[in-house]
Amino acid sequence: MDSKEPPNGSGASGGDPRSVEQREIDRRRDELLSNAQGGAAPKGASGGQMAGLGLQFVISILLCLYAGMWLDKKLGTGPWLLLTGVVVGASVGFYAMYRAMMAEVRRIDKTDGK
Repeated sequence: MDSKEPPNGSGASGGDPRSVEQREIDRRRDELLSNAQGGAAPKGASGGQMAGLGLQFVISILLCLYAGMWLDKKLGTGPWLLLTGVVVGASVGFYAMYRAMMAEVRRIDKTDGK
């Protein structure tokens, strides 16, 4: 069985489930080759976008943390504003991630025609 025909010998007949499977595999292979050769961008967020979200999350926490530290020194309130800053920063970071991910889901659904 060194030929390139399916094992059942039916070729590319429309009613054969293996040929439908093979056409889907071929379509996916062609799509991946096109993407690798600079064709259409793959679906989903890129690694750079995900790294950007992580960086945004960390920066929001650090900015709020330092703002809380600064306010604690000015007002003499101990660690309470620092802790509040960390919680606020994490909340802002999670909200930004949520919005970005939901926008990506909407974009993917729109391109899939749902």
